[in-house]
Amino acid sequence: MTRLTEAARAEISSFLKKHTTLVMATVDREAMPQAASLFYVSDDALQLYWVSGEKSRHSQNLERVSHVAVTIHHETWDWRDIHGVQIEGVARRLSDPDETDRAWALFRDKFPFTSEFTDQIARSAFYLLLPKWIRLIDNSKYFGHREEFTLP
Repeated sequence: MTRLTEAARAEISSFLKKHTTLVMATVDREAMPQAASLFYVSDDALQLYWVSGEKSRHSQNLERVSHVAVTIHHETWDWRDIHGVQIEGVARRLSDPDETDRAWALFRDKFPFTSEFTDQIARSAFYLLLPKWIRLIDNSKYFGHREEFTLP
């Protein structure tokens, strides 16, 4: 595994900004895997943010075990178009009002329709994923092409 290069960071950042939905894997109390599809936003540090109810299964799971895995991809029927990222890292609920305001601003920019239900979002919580490992998959380069990176 290699350190994340600026070229790879730019490619991953562009990919994250173009897509809207991630699938997050968490584990429950019995260490059983659970997956949830969520809208997300990202920042220049490749950190991911989402909003969820604190009582949702994935939110409760990550309060107990903060390590999560995420995959983001676009659907395709052609193997040459398989392109995506897999991310592992540590997730947490945002508690600092400045962090929450920043996440909310990113959400409004990417998803303008969220202004239609600000009351529901106000009753929810914003979460952050700090990536520690990223795999970039791009079959347009060749079948099975992948690059793996560690982040500090």
